[in-house]
This record gives sequence, structure tokens and C-alpha cells, in this order.
Amino acid sequence: MKKIELGKGLDNLIFGMTRDDFKKIMGEPDEVEAIENEEMPDELSEAWHYDEVELSASFDKLEEWRLTSLAVSSKDYSFEGVDLIGLSQQEVLDQLDIMGLGDISIEEVSDDEENSQQIATLLDVSLNLWFDNGVLSEIQWGPYWDEDEEDFIWPEE
Repeated sequence: MKKIELGKGLDNLIFGMTRDDFKKIMGEPDEVEAIENEEMPDELSEAWHYDEVELSASFDKLEEWRLTSLAVSSKDYSFEGVDLIGLSQQEVLDQLDIMGLGDISIEEVSDDEENSQQIATLLDVSLNLWFDNGVLSEIQWGPYWDEDEEDFIWPEE
């Protein structure tokens, strides 16, 4: 079981680590996806996908290509000791309420009438939860964010 740690990372994958350090642990990704922001050309990112372990990692150019977010979609990952992937939206929201992680905003993001996709965001802990047709399909999180400094709060190694 792999343990998700809010603001820190996942096991020995720590936010702020370099791409080289990440690759030493995880090996070569199955896919590297370049992500460009058309409105801000300097905001380049790379998403590395590891299909077998259902893990994606993002690295941002503005942060000197350091690890800025992780996303998982397998039941092999636990969150605060609970296996959330595959639970209904209400079950997940009940668990989050018990954990007391802060305010949750939910947004409909699908443009398909047959399939519903929503994202639940907890800004206080840099957490996004993706729901497909009312079932949690992905957990995405990053380092904590300092509102005043408008910068990441990198975890201690």
C-alpha cells in the first residue's frame, strides 16, 4: 500500500525533487506529455505517466523542473489510511468531513451528457479529487501553497 502524504508527496517521492532524482526512483516514464500554456508561453510543464502503477507526476519549468504534483488512480494508494479510489462521491465527502481538511468546492467539468465528471477541490491542502459518474477515479495533490508569498511551500526532505 502506498501512502499519500498531503503537502509532501508519496512515500519517497517528495515535492520539489528534480526530474533526475525522480527518475532514479521510478525509472523511465511510459509517456512524457508536454503541457503548454498558450496565454503564458513560459509556463511549460511535463507530465510523466507510469501506466503500470497508475501514477502521473508533473514538473514545471517555472519551478526549475521540480516535482509540483502527483496523481494516482489505483486502489493501491491510501489516503489518511483510507482507500478512497472507487468509493462514491458521498462516501468520499463523508470521509473528508471526518478528516476535517477544510472547505470543499465541487465543479462539473464534463461536456458530455452521457458521462458526468466532477472535480472536488480542497485549496487548503492542495488536493483535487476527480469523480467519473459519481465514483472517485483519481486523486491529485501537490505541495502546500503560501497565499501571501504566492509560492509553493516545499516539504522538508
